Amino acid sequence: MTRPLASTRASQQGMVLFISLIALVALALGALAMFRGSMSATLVATNVASRQAALSFADTGVQLATNDIAARSLGASINADAQNSGYFSAIPAGEPDWTDSAVWTCGNDAACPTPAQLCGGDAACIANTTGYTVLYKVHRMCTQANTAYNGTGATGVANICSLTFPAGTDRCGPGTSCAADPGRPSGGKPKVYFRITTRVDGPRNTRTVTQTVVGLQT
Repeated sequence: MTRPLASTRASQQGMVLFISLIALVALALGALAMFRGSMSATLVATNVASRQAALSFADTGVQLATNDIAARSLGASINADAQNSGYFSAIPAGEPDWTDSAVWTCGNDAACPTPAQLCGGDAACIANTTGYTVLYKVHRMCTQANTAYNGTGATGVANICSLTFPAGTDRCGPGTSCAADPGRPSGGKPKVYFRITTRVDGPRNTRTVTQTVVGLQT
């Protein structure tokens, strides 16, 4: 009578062990799936934060470039190239690949503001610039370099710029014809347009390129 009972208990213990192993495997797979999902969410959040930081630094670069344009507009330097500061008085002959590192050389053909310049001396902001590099270039939207907006280039070609004139003013000066004075309005100076290209290199070999057009009455 006792032998069948022992056999039944042994078979039940084997079944419990089998079910326990299945449960453990299911729990392990569930934990792995949760871990991978958590890692993916963390990676996405990190990428979003990096992108927002890059765009913020790009906006700061635009502001610094705008300040530089305003300073140049106070004198004739607005008409002259200053490539080592990233300022060009005419548009490029051909549109380059702005994502190519060869197009950018800090202090040679692009401005590269320091962390202190980007952050205005704010210590917390400066700490957040670690891993980021900001460069920018400014192109005056004109065809002739080193020439006034209404002047003639070294080869005798008239400078053509992207301009707007104050409302209610004439493109020609008083007592002159447009053929004689095609660029000078009567009653106000024109607004000249500039294109600012910024490049921000961030963590994990990320690169953000933005372009902004600003107008300034010179």
